[in-house]
Amino acid sequence: MKQARSPRQPHRGQKPVREDLDPNLRRRAGHYEILGETYAKFEFFQEGWNPYSRFLDVDKVDLILRRNVSGSPEYREVQVKFGKLFRVESGWQHALFDLTSWRFFKEDEFAHAHPRLFVAYVLSEDEEYRGDFFLFPVREFSQAIHCAPQAGGKRRVFISRCASDQKRWVMRRLGRFNEVTEETCLDVSRYRRNFSLLDQR
Repeated sequence: MKQARSPRQPHRGQKPVREDLDPNLRRRAGHYEILGETYAKFEFFQEGWNPYSRFLDVDKVDLILRRNVSGSPEYREVQVKFGKLFRVESGWQHALFDLTSWRFFKEDEFAHAHPRLFVAYVLSEDEEYRGDFFLFPVREFSQAIHCAPQAGGKRRVFISRCASDQKRWVMRRLGRFNEVTEETCLDVSRYRRNFSLLDQR
């Protein structure tokens, strides 16, 4: 007996039709930190590292990276953070930034982290991930978040892309301002997709 063809199965020779997920379904698809780890694994793999997930989240280590260099294995430990990106379309920020993300961090978030830990900060809009991947040595990230505004005993960390220069990303030092300067923002552009930082020993 001839098997019935599924209505979604393309005929022979036809290209499969892509089904785009509605952003609301994407938001319900899973925990954002899991999404961030998935993107991070892909990014590290593309750069020649083999990423492994930790079964237990201890010592703030989410991923262990491994690669062979001249026949010898090297390892790096990474904590992954995810930040949702929003389009800036109105208000005072619109003149300065076109994309922004924010989340809270505890004052002592990385106080006891191993100094060789790295923080991978993955930023993405709901509609699409566009490679906005930041990599910080943990001590530098800890110092950076202590520049952010305080809110309820925590640090409210904004990372934003400058509207006038889309290669420039900053972490805000103040809650509100009229100009991007060293006093109002910390430039974090050099951490975007800078996988060479993993070469530090």
